[in-house]
Amino acid sequence: MELRGYTKAIFITLSLCLVLALVACESPLSRYSSTPANKSNQTEQQCRNLYRLTDLAYAVEPGRVFPATESIPSHCKVRAVINRAIQVEVTMPTNDWNGRMMFSTVGGGAGSIGDITSLLSRGFAMASTDTGHESQDMNFMTQPEALLDYGYRGVHLATQFAKATIQQYYAAKIRYAYLQGCSNGGRAAMLEATRFPDDYDGIIAGAPLFGFAEFVPWAMQAARHQAKNPLTQASLDLLDANSRHVCDALDGVEDGVINDPRLCTIKALDLDKLTCEEGEQTGCLSRGQIQTAQYIYQGLLDQNGNTVAPGVMPGAEAAGDWAMWMFPSDLLGDGSQSLNDSMAASLATMMRRVPSFDIGQFNPVTDYAQLDELHFMDVSTADLSEFKAGGGKLLMYQGWNDFPLRPERAINYLHKVQSENGGVEKTGDFFRLFMVPGMIHCATGPGAWMADYVDPIVNWTEKNVAPNQINATSQSKSNGFSRPLCVYPKLAHYDGKGDTSKASAYHCEVN
Repeated sequence: MELRGYTKAIFITLSLCLVLALVACESPLSRYSSTPANKSNQTEQQCRNLYRLTDLAYAVEPGRVFPATESIPSHCKVRAVINRAIQVEVTMPTNDWNGRMMFSTVGGGAGSIGDITSLLSRGFAMASTDTGHESQDMNFMTQPEALLDYGYRGVHLATQFAKATIQQYYAAKIRYAYLQGCSNGGRAAMLEATRFPDDYDGIIAGAPLFGFAEFVPWAMQAARHQAKNPLTQASLDLLDANSRHVCDALDGVEDGVINDPRLCTIKALDLDKLTCEEGEQTGCLSRGQIQTAQYIYQGLLDQNGNTVAPGVMPGAEAAGDWAMWMFPSDLLGDGSQSLNDSMAASLATMMRRVPSFDIGQFNPVTDYAQLDELHFMDVSTADLSEFKAGGGKLLMYQGWNDFPLRPERAINYLHKVQSENGGVEKTGDFFRLFMVPGMIHCATGPGAWMADYVDPIVNWTEKNVAPNQINATSQSKSNGFSRPLCVYPKLAHYDGKGDTSKASAYHCEVN
């Protein structure tokens, strides 16, 4: 009997499904065994054969087993491309997998693979993605799909592939999936929690870029102040010394770190005293330079004096963040622009879908609401109820002296989460914020910022042991010290006795 029309089409489609072994008609995650078996030794052939995950969605290279080094154990590594552009890399220890996966999201403009080795020795499988473009190709912002991949889709799709790869390799389900990232990586982490709440069980989000509508206008206005009345490295050294002189000892310990910069007000800094007298050339600031510094400390205000974007907290002015964002940077190619300067060009590209938008006429003070057009890239909700309902745990950390992503943003977001999710106590059951004194953007600075957030998130997620404090150490080898990082709003306070360089001499309490 002859088959005609759509009946024939259906027959052909079903036949193709059988011939392709369900490759094109089934989600990749559904094809693999979930038998709970953790094989202690995975052969090179098993690793190589992971290329068979290739289908219409995944282009997968044959896996390779890399021998152990002094710091990294033997592991299987797989590279793949999703949707022709999203590069993903997955690493899996060949011995003693602990059933966990850690995904590393990337900061800045992404475009590179993040950390995929640091936790292999602790038994984690790891993965990361460039989100769909390479770092030297910033034209991705002109491509609608690529911009969405950078915005949020790339991490989600890479997560699905990483899970499929790990489960295929070990022939076992992942027991717990974790994600960590800072800056843009922190934004990606928050978007996973809010938009794809089932992807991860535990998330570590550092200094998240919550919203471009807040971040970009502040940076552009900072660039304009700097162009008109530029600060120099000598200026930053002077501001740093002034902040430490006025505010370092407010917590009873002089250690080069301002423990709670909120107590170090612009009034207390008394910047006018730094004004150059007639004939002075060094060790002082011009009136214009003081205006630039005041803007950076104060933040971006609208015409009615309301805060559009909070300012930078006093302290660590000479630690690198201010200079990196305000001075011309080789990170952008020819060294002619600062990172703040680059915001205008990036914004013009991202706003191309709005014909009336004119970057030359854009006023950060009055026109910031226009940037709502970029809502698809922003953390636009504080409702984490789905993530919480699935048992998810979220640990956020934020440096008090972060320049580009200033700390008040994280505190404001915490308050919104508390309002949306049943108050302070109920929010603390699944979301905790740790403020880091003396840390600039994501890492480094004069404070004790080197901390392990992995064990706390694992214990919280798997054993429901919530972290109340996390010990951190400073980077200095000559006069290093340690401090407890506390769950906000608590901060570390010296007990009045004992070695001030030891975390054991401090306890956590609310100021």
